[in-house]
Amino acid sequence: TDELIGCASADVRVPFDIREVYARVLDGSRFEEFKPLYGDKLICGWGSVHGFPVGFIGNNGILFSEEAAKGAQFIQLCNRTNTPLVFLHNITGFMVGSQAERGGIIRNGAKLINAVSNSEVPHVVLMVGASYGAGNYGMAGRAYDPRFIFTWPNHKIAVMGGRQLAGVMDIVARNAAAGRGIDVDEEQLNTQKEALEAQIESESSALFATGRIWDDGIIHPNDTRHVVGMALSAIHSNEVRGATEYGVWRH
Repeated sequence: TDELIGCASADVRVPFDIREVYARVLDGSRFEEFKPLYGDKLICGWGSVHGFPVGFIGNNGILFSEEAAKGAQFIQLCNRTNTPLVFLHNITGFMVGSQAERGGIIRNGAKLINAVSNSEVPHVVLMVGASYGAGNYGMAGRAYDPRFIFTWPNHKIAVMGGRQLAGVMDIVARNAAAGRGIDVDEEQLNTQKEALEAQIESESSALFATGRIWDDGIIHPNDTRHVVGMALSAIHSNEVRGATEYGVWRH
Protein backbone atom coordinates (compact mmCIF):
# COMPACT_ATOMS: atom_id res chain seq x y z
CA THR A 1 0.00 0.00 0.00
CA ASP A 2 2.98 2.33 0.36
CA GLU A 3 3.10 2.46 -3.44
CA LEU A 4 -0.39 3.97 -3.77
CA ILE A 5 0.94 7.51 -3.58
CA GLY A 6 2.79 6.87 -6.84
CA CYS A 7 -0.22 5.56 -8.77
CA ALA A 8 -1.72 8.94 -9.68
CA SER A 9 -0.11 12.22 -10.68
CA ALA A 10 -0.74 15.50 -8.87
CA ASP A 11 -2.01 16.67 -12.28
CA VAL A 12 -5.35 14.95 -12.93
CA ARG A 13 -4.82 15.36 -16.68
CA VAL A 14 -2.09 12.70 -16.55
CA PRO A 15 -3.76 9.29 -17.14
CA PHE A 16 -3.10 6.20 -15.04
CA ASP A 17 -4.47 2.66 -14.97
CA ILE A 18 -7.04 2.28 -12.18
CA ARG A 19 -6.01 -1.38 -11.91
CA GLU A 20 -2.82 -0.14 -10.25
CA VAL A 21 -4.99 1.11 -7.39
CA TYR A 22 -7.02 -2.11 -7.26
CA ALA A 23 -3.84 -4.18 -7.00
CA ARG A 24 -2.77 -2.29 -3.88
CA VAL A 25 -6.15 -2.12 -2.14
CA LEU A 26 -7.68 -5.57 -2.68
CA ASP A 27 -6.70 -8.56 -0.54
CA GLY A 28 -3.79 -10.35 -2.19
CA SER A 29 -4.23 -8.12 -5.28
CA ARG A 30 -6.90 -10.62 -6.38
CA PHE A 31 -9.40 -9.09 -8.81
CA GLU A 32 -12.02 -10.95 -10.84
CA GLU A 33 -12.74 -8.56 -13.70
CA PHE A 34 -16.19 -8.26 -15.26
CA LYS A 35 -16.28 -8.17 -19.09
CA PRO A 36 -12.61 -7.11 -19.53
CA LEU A 37 -12.87 -6.90 -23.35
CA TYR A 38 -16.06 -4.80 -23.41
CA GLY A 39 -16.25 -1.13 -22.45
CA ASP A 40 -12.62 -1.17 -21.37
CA LYS A 41 -12.60 2.42 -20.07
CA LEU A 42 -14.70 1.31 -17.10
CA ILE A 43 -12.97 -1.35 -15.00
CA CYS A 44 -15.45 -3.41 -12.97
CA GLY A 45 -14.94 -6.53 -10.92
CA TRP A 46 -15.01 -8.34 -7.61
CA GLY A 47 -12.54 -8.76 -4.80
CA SER A 48 -12.30 -8.35 -1.04
CA VAL A 49 -10.84 -5.80 1.37
CA HIS A 50 -9.99 -6.93 4.92
CA GLY A 51 -12.01 -10.06 4.16
CA PHE A 52 -15.17 -8.20 3.14
CA PRO A 53 -16.47 -8.98 -0.38
CA VAL A 54 -16.85 -5.90 -2.55
CA GLY A 55 -17.48 -4.81 -6.12
CA PHE A 56 -15.12 -2.20 -7.58
CA ILE A 57 -16.01 0.25 -10.37
CA GLY A 58 -13.30 2.61 -11.60
CA ASN A 59 -12.58 4.81 -14.59
CA ASN A 60 -9.78 4.66 -17.12
CA GLY A 61 -11.07 7.71 -18.94
CA ILE A 62 -14.32 9.02 -20.35
CA LEU A 63 -17.57 7.03 -20.34
CA PHE A 64 -18.73 5.79 -23.74
CA SER A 65 -22.00 3.98 -24.46
CA GLU A 66 -20.45 0.55 -23.87
CA GLU A 67 -18.99 1.61 -20.53
CA ALA A 68 -22.35 2.96 -19.37
CA ALA A 69 -24.15 -0.29 -20.27
CA LYS A 70 -21.43 -2.36 -18.61
CA GLY A 71 -21.57 -0.29 -15.43
CA ALA A 72 -25.35 -0.64 -15.20
CA GLN A 73 -25.11 -4.43 -15.57
CA PHE A 74 -22.40 -4.69 -12.93
CA ILE A 75 -24.31 -2.58 -10.41
CA GLN A 76 -27.36 -4.81 -10.88
CA LEU A 77 -25.26 -7.94 -10.37
CA CYS A 78 -23.82 -6.59 -7.12
CA ASN A 79 -27.32 -5.77 -5.92
CA ARG A 80 -28.43 -9.29 -6.79
CA THR A 81 -25.62 -10.75 -4.66
CA ASN A 82 -25.92 -8.15 -1.85
CA THR A 83 -22.36 -6.94 -2.46
CA PRO A 84 -21.31 -3.39 -1.46
CA LEU A 85 -19.85 -1.21 -4.21
CA VAL A 86 -16.73 0.97 -4.24
CA PHE A 87 -16.63 3.66 -6.95
CA LEU A 88 -13.24 5.14 -7.89
CA HIS A 89 -13.62 8.47 -9.68
CA ASN A 90 -11.13 9.43 -12.37
CA ILE A 91 -13.49 10.72 -15.03
CA THR A 92 -13.98 13.75 -17.25
CA GLY A 93 -17.61 12.91 -18.11
CA PHE A 94 -19.72 11.11 -20.70
CA MET A 95 -18.70 11.13 -24.35
CA VAL A 96 -20.62 13.71 -26.40
CA GLY A 97 -21.20 14.28 -30.12
CA SER A 98 -23.32 12.88 -32.92
CA GLN A 99 -21.29 9.67 -33.22
CA ALA A 100 -21.69 8.97 -29.50
CA GLU A 101 -25.42 9.64 -29.75
CA ARG A 102 -25.76 7.22 -32.64
CA GLY A 103 -23.87 4.69 -30.53
CA GLY A 104 -26.50 4.92 -27.79
CA ILE A 105 -24.80 7.10 -25.16
CA ILE A 106 -28.12 8.68 -24.11
CA ARG A 107 -29.94 5.36 -23.83
CA ASN A 108 -27.14 3.54 -22.02
CA GLY A 109 -26.20 6.57 -19.96
CA ALA A 110 -29.78 6.63 -18.69
CA LYS A 111 -29.45 2.94 -17.78
CA LEU A 112 -26.36 3.70 -15.70
CA ILE A 113 -28.08 6.56 -13.88
CA ASN A 114 -31.12 4.31 -13.31
CA ALA A 115 -28.93 1.58 -11.83
CA VAL A 116 -27.05 4.01 -9.57
CA SER A 117 -30.28 5.69 -8.44
CA ASN A 118 -32.05 2.44 -7.57
CA SER A 119 -29.09 0.54 -6.15
CA GLU A 120 -29.67 -0.29 -2.49
CA VAL A 121 -26.34 -1.88 -1.56
CA PRO A 122 -24.03 0.50 0.32
CA HIS A 123 -21.78 2.69 -1.84
CA VAL A 124 -18.28 3.88 -0.92
CA VAL A 125 -16.78 6.57 -3.16
CA LEU A 126 -13.06 7.24 -3.61
CA MET A 127 -12.09 10.39 -5.50
CA VAL A 128 -8.67 9.40 -6.83
CA GLY A 129 -8.55 11.81 -9.79
CA ALA A 130 -10.92 14.13 -11.63
CA SER A 131 -14.69 13.98 -11.22
CA TYR A 132 -16.19 16.26 -13.85
CA GLY A 133 -19.70 16.94 -15.08
CA ALA A 134 -22.27 14.19 -15.52
CA GLY A 135 -19.53 11.64 -14.90
CA ASN A 136 -19.83 12.45 -11.20
CA TYR A 137 -23.47 11.36 -11.29
CA GLY A 138 -22.74 8.21 -13.29
CA MET A 139 -20.23 7.21 -10.62
CA ALA A 140 -22.60 7.62 -7.65
CA GLY A 141 -21.44 11.07 -6.57
CA ARG A 142 -22.66 13.03 -3.56
CA ALA A 143 -26.12 13.57 -5.09
CA TYR A 144 -26.78 9.83 -4.68
CA ASP A 145 -25.95 9.83 -0.97
CA PRO A 146 -23.18 7.21 -0.76
CA ARG A 147 -22.34 5.91 2.71
CA PHE A 148 -18.80 7.32 2.55
CA ILE A 149 -16.86 9.67 0.24
CA PHE A 150 -13.09 9.97 0.63
CA THR A 151 -10.74 11.99 -1.56
CA TRP A 152 -7.09 11.95 -2.47
CA PRO A 153 -5.25 15.30 -2.28
CA ASN A 154 -4.93 15.53 -6.09
CA HIS A 155 -8.72 15.29 -6.59
CA LYS A 156 -10.57 17.85 -8.73
CA ILE A 157 -14.35 18.23 -8.90
CA ALA A 158 -16.20 20.63 -11.20
CA VAL A 159 -18.62 20.86 -14.10
CA MET A 160 -15.52 20.82 -16.32
CA GLY A 161 -11.85 21.76 -16.14
CA GLY A 162 -10.92 25.43 -15.84
CA ARG A 163 -9.22 25.52 -19.23
CA GLN A 164 -12.22 23.93 -20.95
CA LEU A 165 -14.67 26.31 -19.28
CA ALA A 166 -12.53 29.30 -20.26
CA GLY A 167 -12.54 27.99 -23.83
CA VAL A 168 -16.34 27.79 -23.80
CA MET A 169 -16.54 31.36 -22.54
CA ASP A 170 -14.22 32.45 -25.36
CA ILE A 171 -16.51 30.88 -27.97
CA VAL A 172 -19.65 32.42 -26.42
CA ALA A 173 -18.07 35.87 -26.23
CA ARG A 174 -16.86 35.77 -29.83
CA ASN A 175 -20.24 34.56 -31.13
CA ALA A 176 -22.03 37.26 -29.16
CA ALA A 177 -19.72 39.95 -30.55
CA ALA A 178 -20.19 38.66 -34.09
CA GLY A 179 -23.97 38.72 -33.62
CA ARG A 180 -23.82 42.37 -32.61
CA GLY A 181 -21.44 43.21 -35.42
CA ILE A 182 -18.63 44.44 -33.17
CA ASP A 183 -14.98 43.49 -32.66
CA VAL A 184 -13.85 41.45 -29.67
CA ASP A 185 -11.68 43.22 -27.12
CA GLU A 186 -8.91 40.60 -27.11
CA GLU A 187 -7.11 41.99 -24.07
CA GLN A 188 -10.27 42.11 -21.97
CA LEU A 189 -11.34 38.65 -23.11
CA ASN A 190 -7.95 37.12 -22.29
CA THR A 191 -8.03 38.74 -18.84
CA GLN A 192 -11.50 37.32 -18.19
CA LYS A 193 -10.44 33.86 -19.38
CA GLU A 194 -7.36 33.84 -17.14
CA ALA A 195 -9.41 34.97 -14.14
CA LEU A 196 -12.07 32.32 -14.78
CA GLU A 197 -9.52 29.55 -15.23
CA ALA A 198 -7.76 30.52 -11.99
CA GLN A 199 -11.10 30.64 -10.13
CA ILE A 200 -12.17 27.20 -11.35
CA GLU A 201 -8.77 25.69 -10.57
CA SER A 202 -9.02 27.01 -7.02
CA GLU A 203 -12.67 26.09 -6.42
CA SER A 204 -12.34 22.58 -7.86
CA SER A 205 -9.56 21.52 -5.48
CA ALA A 206 -9.88 18.79 -2.87
CA LEU A 207 -9.34 21.32 -0.07
CA PHE A 208 -12.14 23.57 -1.36
CA ALA A 209 -14.54 20.62 -1.59
CA THR A 210 -13.76 19.05 1.77
CA GLY A 211 -13.92 22.47 3.45
CA ARG A 212 -17.59 22.60 2.43
CA ILE A 213 -18.23 19.06 3.72
CA TRP A 214 -18.83 17.66 0.24
CA ASP A 215 -17.00 14.52 1.38
CA ASP A 216 -15.88 12.70 4.51
CA GLY A 217 -12.33 13.95 4.32
CA ILE A 218 -9.05 13.89 2.43
CA ILE A 219 -7.00 10.76 3.05
CA HIS A 220 -3.38 9.91 2.35
CA PRO A 221 -3.34 7.60 -0.70
CA ASN A 222 -1.27 5.05 1.21
CA ASP A 223 -4.08 4.76 3.79
CA THR A 224 -6.72 3.88 1.16
CA ARG A 225 -6.87 0.14 1.85
CA HIS A 226 -7.18 0.68 5.61
CA VAL A 227 -9.86 3.37 5.20
CA VAL A 228 -11.92 1.24 2.79
CA GLY A 229 -11.62 -1.70 5.18
CA MET A 230 -12.93 0.38 8.09
CA ALA A 231 -15.81 1.66 5.95
CA LEU A 232 -16.77 -1.89 4.96
CA SER A 233 -16.56 -3.00 8.59
CA ALA A 234 -19.04 -0.26 9.53
CA ILE A 235 -21.28 -1.18 6.59
CA HIS A 236 -21.39 -4.84 7.62
CA SER A 237 -22.52 -3.94 11.14
CA ASN A 238 -25.97 -4.03 9.53
CA GLU A 239 -27.56 -6.26 6.91
CA VAL A 240 -26.50 -5.59 3.31
CA ARG A 241 -29.42 -6.09 0.95
CA GLY A 242 -29.58 -5.12 -2.72
CA ALA A 243 -32.38 -3.77 -4.88
CA THR A 244 -34.73 -6.12 -6.71
CA GLU A 245 -36.58 -3.58 -8.88
CA TYR A 246 -35.33 -0.82 -11.17
CA GLY A 247 -38.48 0.66 -12.67
CA VAL A 248 -38.87 1.10 -16.43
CA TRP A 249 -35.83 0.45 -18.65
CA ARG A 250 -35.64 1.92 -22.14
CA HIS A 251 -33.92 -0.50 -24.52
